[in-house]
Amino acid sequence: MNNTNVMELDIGPSSLDYIKHNRNSCGAWTMQEKVTEKGKTSSRYVRLGCKKWVCPKCGAKKVKRLRHAIIKTAVEKNMRRFLTLTLDPKSCSPEESIYYIKKSWDKFRVYLKRKFGVSVSYIAITELQKSGYAHLHILVDRYIQQSWISANWQAVGGGKIVFITLVDIQRIAGYLSKYLTKELLLGGYKPNQRRYTTSRDIVLFVKKTTGKWKLIKKPIETLFKSRSSRISETSCDETGVLQMFEMELLQPTNSFIWKEPPIESGQLMLL
Repeated sequence: MNNTNVMELDIGPSSLDYIKHNRNSCGAWTMQEKVTEKGKTSSRYVRLGCKKWVCPKCGAKKVKRLRHAIIKTAVEKNMRRFLTLTLDPKSCSPEESIYYIKKSWDKFRVYLKRKFGVSVSYIAITELQKSGYAHLHILVDRYIQQSWISANWQAVGGGKIVFITLVDIQRIAGYLSKYLTKELLLGGYKPNQRRYTTSRDIVLFVKKTTGKWKLIKKPIETLFKSRSSRISETSCDETGVLQMFEMELLQPTNSFIWKEPPIESGQLMLL
């Protein structure tokens, strides 16, 4: 995201086209919070995305965020074994393969727990091949003999082809970035199909509970135009679409209290 001087911000073609094509979903609403720093109070407005994988804007952001979280977790937990599990095309149809491979993985995890006496930590990514069949790419926290993997994966209904690779901790970011691509995470999935799963001991994203946000049922561009005289900071994405702006609030005095421009009735609600 790029910070820009408010006088140089152009919310014309890029932002207006974006709003036109996403009026009923992504970017149609805005989040707002009050921020106090160094004795100054400002109002921050942030574009509210749809957070859908299929969205051209949000999907790319979700891929980047997920890739960063997986790499960070892998380094912290020393998850250096990269396992690939495949299916035998005779076992199911391409349409059934995501469900089938995940059920097989559930059974395989039982075998793993019996072998090691504890649950194995993992991060599993589902990949759809050009053939339509699903593969699993899995980071695990320990060494597992390939011959054992092959025999037991087939025992639970998996395919003959399996791989396990030791990734150097210094190169893990580059290695995982090679696999965790936009094409892998964005293409071919149905709306309710999960792209990744983790063991219970792994939390990739921690929900933030700080701040009191308000939902404004208006696009951020509309709010920007009505507040342009008081804006102190703006931020756009790489395509020039407005993502955030801040407006400094004047401190109240005995003679004058500045208020934000009014919001139409029914436009504002607390989350």
